[in-house]
Amino acid sequence: MDPTGNAIHIELPRSSYFTGDVVSGVVVLETTRETSTRGLTLDVLGRESTEIERGSGDDRRTYRSRSDHVAWRVPLAPEGVVAPGVYRYPFEFQIPVDALPSYAGTHAKVEYSVTARFDVPWWPDAVFTLPLFVYFARESIRTFSRPVRFRSGGGGPEIYVELDGDRFFAREILGCRITLLRTGEHRIRRVYVRLVGGEWARADSVEESGMRVISQIDIPMAAVRIGEPFTFELPIPADVPSSYRGRYSYYSYVLRLGLDVAWASDIVAETPIVIVQ
Repeated sequence: MDPTGNAIHIELPRSSYFTGDVVSGVVVLETTRETSTRGLTLDVLGRESTEIERGSGDDRRTYRSRSDHVAWRVPLAPEGVVAPGVYRYPFEFQIPVDALPSYAGTHAKVEYSVTARFDVPWWPDAVFTLPLFVYFARESIRTFSRPVRFRSGGGGPEIYVELDGDRFFAREILGCRITLLRTGEHRIRRVYVRLVGGEWARADSVEESGMRVISQIDIPMAAVRIGEPFTFELPIPADVPSSYRGRYSYYSYVLRLGLDVAWASDIVAETPIVIVQ
C-alpha cells in the first residue's frame, strides 16, 4: 500500500510464454479512499540492451545501447475519480511471432515485462512490474529445417559430415554421421565434436564478442573405420540460451568437428546451427 492508500498488482496464470502466445491477465487495484486519477495503464515492454566496459580506474568508460522491439501502452481505466474498493481490470495481448527470445549474457540481454501504473496527480503513482520470459514457439523451429552436409577443406585428411537438420531444441540429442577420408600416413589420434556458442554485442560504437564450448565428446580412433560412415550422438544441454539476432546483439552456435593429427595442425569442419529453448 502506498502513502495514498492505493495498492496494485498483476495476476498472470504463468510467467513463461512462447512467441505468438496470447497473454491474458488481470490488474487488481485496491483503494482505501476516494482518489482522483489520470488513468490506469498497462505497459508491455520487450527490450534488447547491451553494456560494454573499457579501461580501468578513472579511465573506465561504460558503453550502452538498447532497442525496444515491443513497447505498448494499454489503457485500462480512464481519467476520473475512483471510489474506495477493490477493482479487477482484465487485459489481453499477443506476443509477436517474430519477437526475440529472453536472453541474459555477458554483454547483452533481452528482457520482457508488464507494468501496471495507477497515475495519481501530485502523489506518487501506484506501480507494479512483473517480468515475463519468452521462448521461440516450439512448432516454428522445424518449419525450415533442412538436411546439412559439410566437409573440411584442403588436399589431405578430410571430414565429411551429415546432419538430419539445421535446427534443434535444448535437451535434444544431436545425431550426426561422419566419414573420414584420405588419412594416408597421417596419425589421427581422435575425432572430437564440439558445440560452440558465441555472443556478439555492440554498445554505442564499441563491440565485444566471446565464445565457449557448450558440449563436447571425443571419439577414439579405435571406434572409427576410415572411409566408412559412423554415427555419434551429442547431447544438447537443457540450459543453453536460444539462438537469436537482434539490433545490437546476437547469440549463435557452431557445430565443430576436428581431427587431432599428431605433429600437425588439427583438421576442422564446422557449420552453423540453430538451437532454441
